Amino acid sequence: MTQLVYAGIGSRATPRAVLETMTTMAAWLARRSWHLHTGGAAGADSAFAAGAPPATRTLFLPWPGYRGNAGPDCRTLAPERMRTCLAIAAALHPAWHRCSPAARKLHARNVGILAADTETTVHAVACWTRDGSPKGGTGMAIRIARDRGIPVLNLAVLHPRAVCERLEEIRAAATPCSRRA
Repeated sequence: MTQLVYAGIGSRATPRAVLETMTTMAAWLARRSWHLHTGGAAGADSAFAAGAPPATRTLFLPWPGYRGNAGPDCRTLAPERMRTCLAIAAALHPAWHRCSPAARKLHARNVGILAADTETTVHAVACWTRDGSPKGGTGMAIRIARDRGIPVLNLAVLHPRAVCERLEEIRAAATPCSRRA
């Protein structure tokens, strides 16, 4: 069976009601065999992580212990992969030259969330951004997703039910059906 993976990301300033929705969605998606990729940041990342049991999530960290995150569900990029992710982020960031080394690692981590390795496919991005516009780290992740043809489902412009319905459509398309003879 295909491993269904979604990226659960968004602004640190996500409204409380949306954070609660993200936690509920993550729990529902975990029960539907979806695996969460997120970044361990405050706000949306933490809300998605709170709903997904550790066995159903991977937190991609820019460095070990980021925001106190640790455990078997946490992953930092290996040096070679970090270099690759930094190069991808640099090509997509509008002002890379202004980013500090820490900010660059945070952006590279966003690349890792969506393209951790060549064996993992992220099927969709569920997120929230103010006014639905791609800004900050979430904007970087949205640019990466669009560059790779990954659907972006933004809770700022889509009702949670519509996001879940779209994820079910993606699930149905990715899951082989048994056929009757």
